[in-house]
Amino acid sequence: MGNIYKHIFSVFVFISLTVYLFNPLFFENKIIKQHDIEQWIYSANETIEFREKNNEEALWSNSMFSGMPAYLIDIQWSNDIVKSFHKVYSLFFPHPVSNLIISFISFYFMLLCFRVRPEISLFGSIGFTLSSYIIIGILAGHNARIGTIAFLPLIIAGTHMCIHNNRNLGFIITAVGLALQLRLNHLQITYYTLIILIFYGVNLIISFYYDNNLRKLSKRIGILLLAVMLSIGTFFGHLWSVFEYSNESIRGKSELTNNTSGLEKDYAFQYSNGIFEPLTLFIPNILGGSSRQILERDSNLGEALRKNNVSTVQINNQLRNVPTYWGDQPLTAPYYAGALSLFLLILGILILEKKEKNWILALLTISVLLSMGSNFSSLNNLFFDYLPGYNKFRSVTFIIIISLFSVALFSSLTLEKFFSDIKKHKTNLLKAFYITLGFYFFIYIVSFTLNFSGSVDTNFTNFPNWFLDALIEDRKDLLFKNIIFGSFITLIFVSSVLIINYKNLSLNIAFILINILMIFDHLSLNSKLIRDDKTCELYGDCVFISKKNSDFQLNQSDEYILEDNTQNKRVFNLQNPFNEAKTSYYHSSIGGYHGAKIRRYQDLIERNINNERNSLVTKLQENNRDFSDLNVLNMLNVGYFKFGENKNNVVKNTFSKGKSWFVNNIIKVNSPLDEINNLNNFDSKNDAILDISNFKLEKNDTNYSQDGSIKVLEYSPNKIIYETQNSSDAFIVFSEIFYPHGWEVYINNEKGKLLRVNYILRGLELGKGINKIEMTFKPAAYTTGNKIILGSNIIILLLLVFISIAEIKKYLK
Repeated sequence: MGNIYKHIFSVFVFISLTVYLFNPLFFENKIIKQHDIEQWIYSANETIEFREKNNEEALWSNSMFSGMPAYLIDIQWSNDIVKSFHKVYSLFFPHPVSNLIISFISFYFMLLCFRVRPEISLFGSIGFTLSSYIIIGILAGHNARIGTIAFLPLIIAGTHMCIHNNRNLGFIITAVGLALQLRLNHLQITYYTLIILIFYGVNLIISFYYDNNLRKLSKRIGILLLAVMLSIGTFFGHLWSVFEYSNESIRGKSELTNNTSGLEKDYAFQYSNGIFEPLTLFIPNILGGSSRQILERDSNLGEALRKNNVSTVQINNQLRNVPTYWGDQPLTAPYYAGALSLFLLILGILILEKKEKNWILALLTISVLLSMGSNFSSLNNLFFDYLPGYNKFRSVTFIIIISLFSVALFSSLTLEKFFSDIKKHKTNLLKAFYITLGFYFFIYIVSFTLNFSGSVDTNFTNFPNWFLDALIEDRKDLLFKNIIFGSFITLIFVSSVLIINYKNLSLNIAFILINILMIFDHLSLNSKLIRDDKTCELYGDCVFISKKNSDFQLNQSDEYILEDNTQNKRVFNLQNPFNEAKTSYYHSSIGGYHGAKIRRYQDLIERNINNERNSLVTKLQENNRDFSDLNVLNMLNVGYFKFGENKNNVVKNTFSKGKSWFVNNIIKVNSPLDEINNLNNFDSKNDAILDISNFKLEKNDTNYSQDGSIKVLEYSPNKIIYETQNSSDAFIVFSEIFYPHGWEVYINNEKGKLLRVNYILRGLELGKGINKIEMTFKPAAYTTGNKIILGSNIIILLLLVFISIAEIKKYLK
């Protein structure tokens, strides 16, 4: 019964920490300003409005990249049951801080399953959840990634329980945990969850082999595989659509090169940890900390700015966003596990048994090495080239979450082992203490050989020398302060434990101390990340903003386009077009913001659109409004070029082709490369390019009549209806993106065949006469997959109820 009160207290601590960190959400009617979520709102507006108006899902989106499947933007599936589990498990906390509650509870529960006492489980849960990795992810708007991480410990807990303790309860916890994780659709983190389970499983096989009990293990693994299959069922349609789309996206194989499928290595390894960066797990400022960090007014840079008569306003502005980071990554922040974690890692190596520590240490090592990406290419190239699915993911530094998981678990197991017999491990306690201090001293000595300069410093070539000199001094100070802080935290812990043991005091004092140290440690760093001061509005660097200021404001350029654009032509925003989705909020954009564009569209951007954009900019600068030679932009039906927020920042394009048009000539090519190359010098008004190695014409002649008319009767995300009149056989090009999965065409209620033309668009052969053409998007991944999702949700609910009742009856006996 005593443990129940401890669990209640732990949950109270979790709630208190969440409310404390994000109190403006609860008391000031504010929201978190999240860049990625803002971009999602812009890109998903079309599908959200369609759902509200028609009470059905928009499976295709016309708002980004001239059209793409809406699976990875905003689709609701028949998984309301699992969604309800999510709300209950998060204690109905608001999104996205509900992810903190989920992470707290999941890690706490996992440690209890590993037979760690509640007081230490509280410590481990705080260490994992308040790690800067999770806080930074929430602030950046990576809600799906952080939400997926939050359920990772729950899956490990269910697995461990099923194998070692309660088979049925472990089964259902694993099934529900994985279903909850999959629903958030961040497969990179689910992949990392699998990596953790593989290391854990290998350790189990070795342990059960020596215990001559592999038969029991194999049975339990079989039960867990059933849980996995049930969980996949609750996500089946979504998973089907993602894998289907993956082959057509930039994560699939390029048809223009001989590369294997997956992302380009340079793109995937763009963010790679250097040799020292994994040490930010223990020393957050070993490389200066963050790319945008706050420095105090009494810092070296602050004093230098004052000495050189910089205004107070400029000083405040400068000190709020200082690039103290001096590593090689373009943008980063420290992923910090806690100062005490270094000491506990060393202590654990000394006192834990091999079967307890080896798999975690191996997991920690491999995750650190894989986070280095291009900086440890021998290993990372091997994984990227040969490990199935690994080349689908970018930002290899994300794998550091495995390191944080490993460190938090290892630290907790170490404390449990140590406090189970302090006298036995007192000698090793002192050894670990001396080794830890020795490590800090070594880093201190090595720091004198470093120049504390990084690639970011090239941005200061036009600044006076005193500016960079002061910044370098601050980088040194940040490191030295971390070394002192880490040493001090370790000293407090070791000396307190020795005093408690010597005076024969209650261990509760030690448990209170370690939790206070962990909370203080993480809050001191996170408070610098979560910036909500009175000057944030002035300098535009707010973490929290008022809800009333979060609404999207219609500017003059958008208003002008909306009033004039009766034919719903596409818009090309010339300002960073392929990394912003704001244009998509009100318009059909040829740009957008998404990490998995259609591969062929990306090819078009790189080989054609960027060139035409450069030509367009030159024309606009020369006040030349003849855009007839912009073949690709015109065939994409770009009716407006936008380069600002004022009305005079919009230029109308009268040469766009419209939604569809007749051509009189088919240019036959024999490869995708020939197809895209021909886009540079063809007449998009009269010609269509067809790759005959993939598509065949029913008519052998390549000449068609352009006489006739085309009328659009209906235009919506899932259905487009045209009416045509043509006196002879014709060929129509549609300014719609060709996608091979789900789009069907019917001509006068008879099924036709869509062809891919001009590398990316749809084309259709048409007989003479009056024809009704109906295109519908009905992908089996949704129509069939959604039924499987619904069925699996019902099954998982029934099993949860049945097993819960059985466990309650067992407990009451």
